[in-house]
Amino acid sequence: MVNRRQTDQREQANRIASLAENDPQAAIGHLSDLPPLLVSNDIVTRKSASAALLHLSVAAPLELRSTSEAILARLDDSEPLIRANILYIVSNLATWYPQDFGDGTDLMVASLRSESKKERIAAATALTKIGYYRPDLVTPRTEVLTALREARERDNLDTDEDYYLESDILNGALQALEGGDMASRPLEDDLVPSGKRASLSKPARVGITALLWVPLAVASLFFLVVRPFTRPGPGRINRRTSIADFIAITLRTTIRYLKHLSLLYPTSRGRLYIRRSPIATPTRLVPWFAGTTPKKAKLNRETPPYPDDWATLATLVRQRDGHQCRNCDALGGPRQGNAELHVDHQNPRSRGGEDHPQNLRTLCRNCHEARHGRKFD
Repeated sequence: MVNRRQTDQREQANRIASLAENDPQAAIGHLSDLPPLLVSNDIVTRKSASAALLHLSVAAPLELRSTSEAILARLDDSEPLIRANILYIVSNLATWYPQDFGDGTDLMVASLRSESKKERIAAATALTKIGYYRPDLVTPRTEVLTALREARERDNLDTDEDYYLESDILNGALQALEGGDMASRPLEDDLVPSGKRASLSKPARVGITALLWVPLAVASLFFLVVRPFTRPGPGRINRRTSIADFIAITLRTTIRYLKHLSLLYPTSRGRLYIRRSPIATPTRLVPWFAGTTPKKAKLNRETPPYPDDWATLATLVRQRDGHQCRNCDALGGPRQGNAELHVDHQNPRSRGGEDHPQNLRTLCRNCHEARHGRKFD
């Protein structure tokens, strides 16, 4: 029999759940009421409270960080549907702060073997997200890797509608858990590894590259010399340019390009710079070669201003990535490293890239400059 207290809790949880679905911003004002409702003895109350948090995890993920501990504590709820809701909440929030949920990966593995398919799919989604962004937090790693592979085959994760992640994310998580290119996370195709693969044999590519390098190097040198004569603006050389200005412009241009040489070392950074540099290279002109730029997208002429909460977003992304460059592994911030860490848009803002953690990653200053082919002021 339901007592008066349980009735009140049900009504409160249902009211907040309805509000979270229809007016998330208004529901944020009741966020502090949800953790006590999550531990209610009444299953209906817990279901409604978890449903409210599920809606808010999509609409207002930053505001939910204060409830991370309460969410994590409900991974062992007795009701499969509640566990599934909690797991989906974790998967939504793991894009922003996966480090808050690393302690629950052992319980997520148990959910991967649940009799409820909904719970299994939810557990696979949560573990994939954490494994993709912070596999160093996943324990026991070998067991998680095995369970994810089994779930992929058993529940057809690549085609199941409830598993809303792209196959690239799942492949990246499995690669990272295996200890692939980097110990802590996979690399995107537009960083050092290239998603494109040559159809020619390696000796053939080496031979073609050697034949192309000489004429391209000569052409690059020619254009670098001619550029001051053709570029618009005060730095242009013409018939009215004095000898002193000619010497000054030439020196400035030379120094500017000499500074860029620092981006050619180490090899990982050099390969990034080659893709975006003004120097003509085989990798920029021939799509067969690894290291080509990502497919071109139409540029937006006006890049929108950064959002008001950019500082908060950038801090979250650095924390999520463990204060580590996702290209060269350089450490910064509190991890006893001296690298200057930037937050880069994988799909640039000039091409419509969003200011969302899924499109953001941590790069050290040198790799960030190499990725854009220019030195920052």
